[in-house]
Amino acid sequence: MNKHILIILCFALFFVACKPGKQDAEKMQIRGWNILTDHTPTAFKTLKASADYHVNHLQLSHNICHNLKDVKHQWNRNIVNRLTEEAHEMGIQEVVVWDHALYNLDYYPDRFKINDTTRINLDDPKFWKWFKKDYRKMLDKVPEIDGIVLTFIETGARVENQYSEVLKTPEEKLAALVDSVASVVVKERDMKLYIRSFMYNRTELSQLMNCFDLIKTPGIVVMAKETPHDFFITHPVSQWIKDIPFPVIIEFDCAHEFNGQGIVASIFPETHLERWKYYQDLPNVIGYSLRTDRYNNTSIIGTPSEINLYAVAKSTGNPGIEIDEIIESFIAEKFDSVAVPYLKPLFEIAPEIILSSFYTLGLNTTNHSRLNFDYRSIYTRHVSGRWLDNPEITVGHGVNQTFHYWSDIVNHLSPVKYKLAEGTNLDELCEVFENNWLQPEELMDTTYLNYVLAEKEYGVQQAEKAMELIKTAKPYCSNADQYNILYHTFNRTLMSAKLRKAYAQVYYAQRIWNRGDDFRPEALQELIAEGLDEIVDVSEQITVYRRGGASGQYDWKNDATIALDLVDEINKTSIMASK
Repeated sequence: MNKHILIILCFALFFVACKPGKQDAEKMQIRGWNILTDHTPTAFKTLKASADYHVNHLQLSHNICHNLKDVKHQWNRNIVNRLTEEAHEMGIQEVVVWDHALYNLDYYPDRFKINDTTRINLDDPKFWKWFKKDYRKMLDKVPEIDGIVLTFIETGARVENQYSEVLKTPEEKLAALVDSVASVVVKERDMKLYIRSFMYNRTELSQLMNCFDLIKTPGIVVMAKETPHDFFITHPVSQWIKDIPFPVIIEFDCAHEFNGQGIVASIFPETHLERWKYYQDLPNVIGYSLRTDRYNNTSIIGTPSEINLYAVAKSTGNPGIEIDEIIESFIAEKFDSVAVPYLKPLFEIAPEIILSSFYTLGLNTTNHSRLNFDYRSIYTRHVSGRWLDNPEITVGHGVNQTFHYWSDIVNHLSPVKYKLAEGTNLDELCEVFENNWLQPEELMDTTYLNYVLAEKEYGVQQAEKAMELIKTAKPYCSNADQYNILYHTFNRTLMSAKLRKAYAQVYYAQRIWNRGDDFRPEALQELIAEGLDEIVDVSEQITVYRRGGASGQYDWKNDATIALDLVDEINKTSIMASK
């Protein structure tokens, strides 16, 4: 080879190697946000802020347009069209709305159903003709949108349950549905179609992956959640995303549906950073969509939880960035550069507060952030161990123990009714029952109560430490409004940590008490009494607190009502009768 050509080639290769950030940034074609709320001021506030994050893709979902048929209602249609127009004027190239298909069975004319009227006949070409015509009518009502995000699993009338002699498998039915929607959206309208992957169990995951291979329409993009099934901090990444034979965008929940929804310190920049670093490295991943709210006025814009959006945006095309730089940069922008040494420790301990108060030994003991320790999904569907080859977790938070998710944690913390091998459990937990990891009896004891209380007390201590850090930082924060939001967010977090500690103390201790005399150590009744008093005290503080924060799916103040219901329930029993 000519020596001069060789030298030029070496320089070219060196130049390319020295510019990974530019290449990574170009690979990430989609920088998306997702607005869920139809609270118009909040939606437009979020849209305005998107300019600072170079957003080029906007999703409108849930309360705005969860199913495309929602645009038949004037309110939904108007807000979709207004937001779409505004987004386009701001330079956002792509606005898409959500859809779920199929809808509930009663949406479809009976003439397309087989004799028992409980299933649609997918072999009837007249059904698909009607389906496509209906789709065109709905799209005509929102003429400026650029595409659809289609959830085709977890829908009203699941297509895989419908009748067909031609489509023999669930995978074939799912693929046929996607191609039918695509025939209108992609082929006729030249719009974008994103298909949203979703699954409740590994069987559905297998069906989904097989379905991808059967889809015939080119140009489709898959949207996959950052974690399997749903957005939990303790979940692993979705390792199968690398095997999806389509371009993929990752759906992040920066508003934290299960972790306080930004009303408390739902601050997890490092979690988002590490997950996004992993996904950016996959060759089929081309971008992201970030959830920004959980209904009503709960947008995380202008709150400490905005750092979750910030972390993903900052690391896009720059996977070498470290969490320290992200936290320091965010504090300097939002508060003041001189506040960095005082507020950085606050942002670093925030995840530990939520993980030891909204979680209990690795279980998300909430119902979509609402206070609840007796919710089936906590001990079944939402257990991170379902998605781990080795279902173990090491819990710090003053506990410092390694547990098996099922035989240790769920077996002891779950009520008996959620450990039975029946109904939905058989579909979702078949491996658990095959391994005999659960015993259908009450196993809550003082050993596990002590683990729980150690963790909850740790959460309270960290929340108290956070408030001290905030007070120390006050003279160094030049933005008074941002400081006040920070203060009240963490003060609500402290009250939540105290309430959840007291609630856990009563809830789990009374279950031990109910096992009988052999399980009633001398201090147990006193422990329950102390917990009841703490619930009453903290609930009063929450009820009268004037800065209760935003309210969406999660109403922070309502936790006090829920906790007081437990007090009433215990007071009606004989537990405190001899006190």
